[in-house]
Amino acid sequence: MSNPESKSEGDLPKAQQLHNEDELKAVASRLWPRVQAHARRELGNKNPDDGVALAAEVWEGVLQSVSKTLQRRNETSQGIVDPEAYLFGAFLHRFNRALKRERRRPETIELVPSTRELEQLPGALDLKSARDLERSIQVKEAIENMDDWTRKVFAARVYGYSWREIAELHGLTEHKAKLRFRYALGRLAARLGHGK
Repeated sequence: MSNPESKSEGDLPKAQQLHNEDELKAVASRLWPRVQAHARRELGNKNPDDGVALAAEVWEGVLQSVSKTLQRRNETSQGIVDPEAYLFGAFLHRFNRALKRERRRPETIELVPSTRELEQLPGALDLKSARDLERSIQVKEAIENMDDWTRKVFAARVYGYSWREIAELHGLTEHKAKLRFRYALGRLAARLGHGK
């Protein structure tokens, strides 16, 4: 008895080669019950509908990928020799990856059923992060409301430029640059309602 893997593509009947999307659809339709059975078997202790839904999602991805591959290979007229084995193998590979992701999800995400329990999580009462978030929002709002000159000077100070360097860049004395910046910040604070 000869090994089926040792046969070349030309030895196989035309019906066993996959060259176009119509053949892909036919093979996919024949394999779908096997795909569903595999998903139900793998996820036997869970809801069978969830297993079939996951399998359908993975199966669709496999078929889209193979369809794109067939379109790319159309110029060379190379087909897939054993389409059922190829498609099911690709499905198994992707399905196993999806199962691993599903199994890791509970480890990654801690589900909290109520806001009361959410408040009991260690990071939920972190007042420093709340203050930091509020401060960053206020700084962003202030920067967005600055005029161009004030924004440029602020950015220069953030990047470590001295007042003397900033003053030289804008053709001012160091004292005038500081005063102009201070007045601009005062006007901004008054406009934003922080100077009251």
